[in-house]
Order: sequence, then C-alpha cells, then structure tokens
Amino acid sequence: MSFAVSLRSRGAVATAGRAATVLSRFGPTAGLMSRRLERYDEITAQFGIRPTWPTTACVLARHPEALAPFVSRGIELALHGLVHGDHALLDRARQHETIARAMQLFAHEGLRPTGFRGPYLRYNDATLEVLRDLGLRYHSSQTVIFPLRSGAPRPDRAAGFEMALRLYGAHDANDVAVTPRMLNGLVDIPVALPDDEILLDRLRLDAGERAAELLHVLDLTYERGELFTVQIHPERIPELEDPLAAMLDSARGRSPAVHVTRLDELAEWWLRRARFRLSVARAGEGGYRVRLDADDDATLVVRGLAGTPWHGEESLAVAREFAVAGPRMPVVGLSPRCSAALRHFLTEEGLPHETSSDAHGYGAYLDVADGEWTEIAVLARIDAGPGPLVRLGRWPNGARSALAVTGDVDALTLGDFAIRSWETRDWRLAQGGRP
Repeated sequence: MSFAVSLRSRGAVATAGRAATVLSRFGPTAGLMSRRLERYDEITAQFGIRPTWPTTACVLARHPEALAPFVSRGIELALHGLVHGDHALLDRARQHETIARAMQLFAHEGLRPTGFRGPYLRYNDATLEVLRDLGLRYHSSQTVIFPLRSGAPRPDRAAGFEMALRLYGAHDANDVAVTPRMLNGLVDIPVALPDDEILLDRLRLDAGERAAELLHVLDLTYERGELFTVQIHPERIPELEDPLAAMLDSARGRSPAVHVTRLDELAEWWLRRARFRLSVARAGEGGYRVRLDADDDATLVVRGLAGTPWHGEESLAVAREFAVAGPRMPVVGLSPRCSAALRHFLTEEGLPHETSSDAHGYGAYLDVADGEWTEIAVLARIDAGPGPLVRLGRWPNGARSALAVTGDVDALTLGDFAIRSWETRDWRLAQGGRP
C-alpha cells in the first residue's frame, strides 16, 4: 500500500506501525515470498482448488521465474494494474495506456489474462470502459461487506474498520445479492469482506476468530446461494493458513456442493449462463409449458413442483421441458409500476417474470416502485410467495453456492514494496525507465 493511500485509509499512527509488519513479510530477495506462495499453493491444492492471484505487471516482469511454476500448476494470474496505483483517481486515457502496457508485459511471459482487479480494490467507470475496449472478460474489484459474526467491531478498532469500508466503497450484503453481474458484456465479480487486511490489521482477531469469520461468510453465502470470493494476500498466509484450510475443508464437505472455481472460470460460466433461456408459456386453461434451452451443466430449480430434493423447499427439475397445471403460473408476476431495473435484476437472477395486475395468478408477485426495494428484500418476498416457481440456478451442476480463492501479488521483495510510490508517479519506472 502506497504511503498516500495508507494515510487515507489508516491514519498516521497505523501507517507508522505498518512499517515493521512489512519488514517481516518481505525480504531483500523473492525467497521469503516464494515460500509463502508455495505454502498458499499447498493449502489450496490439498482441497483440489486452484486460486486466482491478481498480479501487478511490473512485479511479474521483475520476477517471472518466481511466478512461472505456479502458472504451470494451474494457478491463474489476473491483471492487477501495471503498477500498484489507485485506478479510481486515473482518467480513461491513463488507464488505457497502463492497462494495455500491463497486458503486453503478461504476453511477454506467455500469459493472456482475461480479468482485472484494481489495486486497493478501487476503480471507476473509466476502468470498466477500458477493460471492455481491451477485450478483457471480467472485473473483480467491487467489495461487499458481510455481517461480522462477532457483531460490531471493538470500539478501539471500529474507526480503522470503517476507514477500510470507505476506501473500498463496499456494498452491504444485507441489501445486495452477492453474485457476478453482467455489465455491458463484462462480468463483474464481487469480492467478500472482511478480507485478510481487515481480519488482521483492522479488527486484529486471533486465529480462532479469523477462522470463525471465514466460516461465517461461507455459511451465509451457502444458505443464500451466493458467491464467496475470498481475498487473502500471499504475504499473510502464515497468519491465515489454518483459518483458510478450515474454511476450505468445510466447503468441500457440503452437499449440495459448493462450486469452487478460479475467477476466469467463473467469468466463463457466467457468460455462458447469460445465453441460457428459461421460458414459461401458457398452454390452455390452467396449463403451462416450461422449457430450458441451456448447456448440459445448467441447473433448473423448482419450488412447489416435482423434482429431486435439493435445498430447503427447492428441488432440481428432472427434465428440461415439462408441463405444469394449476391456478398459478410458475413465474414472478410484476405490477405495471415495477421498474426496468427490477426486471433486469430478475432476468439476471434467472427468474422468469410477467407484467400483470393480477396479484394472485403467479407463484410470487411484486408490487414495488423504484426506491422501495433492495435485492435481498425482493428475493425474500419471492421466497415467501405461494409458488410454484421455476428459475435458472446460479451455479452449474446443481451446486448450491460458489467459492473462489484469490490473493493479490503486488510485491515479492522489499524493493518492490519500497518503490511503489515512485512507480505510481511515473509508470515508466516499473520497467527501469523503459516505456
């Protein structure tokens, strides 16, 4: 973290105290961090998991030999900027220039990254425009804060916690569904908070408390059928390896399964899913025809209809096309005053819907105007509807929720860390003055 960003997000006292921590995590060569990367790889590999490590391009260019072995083992290196600068403060031209240069440095090492995470988990609208222009498939910088298992932070730690949420521009998981989103062809993949920086440096939790918080987010996302994008930097793996292993062990033992995936694979799934079509058509008086046109790994979820028991009151449909008879159409009815934004949300959620003033003719019915709803409230009202309902599942092969393990690689040596502030002022320094 650069000096300026650290001051803004931590304050002067915490920034001064961070120096000793940095010295303990990095060495004069890449040896110390390489061992931490190895340990990270070992922990995830024992559960059959390949993480995504968003990597600053200048670090890759300086240490290709340290990172190449992990790429050969199936770990994804995503773009993490050319240098470790705050993209929320950069205009479109500067971002286009530097992200394009970062892609060139990756290509020089034989890598074709498909996704981007902003340093400090920060970005602006220009970032998304540039990523589309350059042909990238996904973006993963937007944070979502889940409720802390421990409740409110201790009073002496609350200020640092709140500063982190402001820096990240975090959304509240009590309001939004934590899933990927299609943003004009770009898949936006949210990042879960609390992350490693909050657990260790802001809340200063002990090992048992760290594990409890990770398991708590896993439980929440599993119950809600959402995505848990874990963020643990490799330099912090000694403090978080046991909590990470405990959480991954729990994830792998669940049924229905947790869909564990890299970010590039998750983006590829979400792009495919966006092309699937679930239709419900009337077929005579009190009859309906359900049809799913999708790849074989798509999940068709039903409630109040026959199927294979899955989770709670929901089942998995056995067939991709079938007839339904009854007084209510198995879709969401919407009053005429419901907004286009709500319709768009339901479409991405895989919920067929129809506009009507008949509040009793559907498996669930919504009558809300803009400003009167949140995503979580809407989904709760749909769940409370009488049914029946059909919907396209969020995850492939009948999985209940999804999990991606990520950790940014933004320095491998003390030298990498020390020159960050200078690199962000003149990105050409990242290549020793070679533009």
